[in-house]
Amino acid sequence: MTGQALPPATPRPLVSAQIGLTEDAVKRSVECWLTDQGWTVSVKWAKATGIDIDTRRGDERWIIEAKGCGSLQPMRVNYFLAILGELLQRMSVPTARYSIALPDMPQYRKLWARLPDLAKARAGISALFVAEDGTITQA
Repeated sequence: MTGQALPPATPRPLVSAQIGLTEDAVKRSVECWLTDQGWTVSVKWAKATGIDIDTRRGDERWIIEAKGCGSLQPMRVNYFLAILGELLQRMSVPTARYSIALPDMPQYRKLWARLPDLAKARAGISALFVAEDGTITQA
């Protein structure tokens, strides 16, 4: 069989004892959550380029960029800044919703909280925090 291999379909995200949720585990949880809400979801797995999670439901479109835990605190800061930059570069559809998806970790929550509300509002972005059990919290 040719084509890109997908991560295994599991009811719970893949978690590494050393680094927590991987980027693909975050994507898998968001994909399941969105599918349950009636969205048609297209996911770029592993190192594939393009929009990480591109979803549609009727006339609605939701574009989501995702990152995993990373192994060090400085890496998570870099991931957070990178995901914001990636999302901004994807903002070409005026009617789409835009979000970032991150593991639900105190450091990512603090980074999101430190981003000024004015910046979030003007950019029109929200955050999806993914717990290790696959639960999604929208902020």
